[in-house]
Amino acid sequence: MKFIKGLFTLIGAVVVLGLAFAFVKFDLGSRLGQVASLDSKAMPEYMKMFDKVLETGDPAKGMVRRVKMHIPEGMSKQEAFENALEIADEVASEHGLAMVDNKTMPRGGKLFKDGGKLTHIRSYCSPTIADKFLNYSPYFIGFMPCRIGFVEEDNGDIYIYTMSMELMINGGKPLPKDLLELANEVRSGMYEMIEKATKGEDE
Repeated sequence: MKFIKGLFTLIGAVVVLGLAFAFVKFDLGSRLGQVASLDSKAMPEYMKMFDKVLETGDPAKGMVRRVKMHIPEGMSKQEAFENALEIADEVASEHGLAMVDNKTMPRGGKLFKDGGKLTHIRSYCSPTIADKFLNYSPYFIGFMPCRIGFVEEDNGDIYIYTMSMELMINGGKPLPKDLLELANEVRSGMYEMIEKATKGEDE
């Protein structure tokens, strides 16, 4: 019994020493204060991203959303793709986002319409919203413009991708109320865009 009691005492001492070392070595005291100053959603979002990275080993999977594109009955892949683009552009317009660029890239030396696998990137932006965010922090330029991407896999399935915007919006100190509202509107637009485009109909 004394041995067990002594063992627990030793373990407790090691834990205390370890915590003390961590606080000194990594300055955890000030780190905790810095974390407390972040948006309340920041740490849960970082943990969600980190869980995905641990699960897959792929950092991109922790930062990107994807949904599988539905091919409506009676449509070819090309027709379904063109239909999805129309829907995406319509939804973007409803949220004040304009299509500012698009690129269709060849896979295996062939474009999709010529028998290659589909890879298409479409970019959207609101100059007014972009200007407000750049005035707040020029580093937001790294997130501009917002993009969606169509990628066909080897089995023929097509997925639509876009960046997960949670960390951009909630990953740091709380955004000012007006910027938070604008950021949430852009996020709603981008997510609605890919959800409706994948279904093949603008509900």
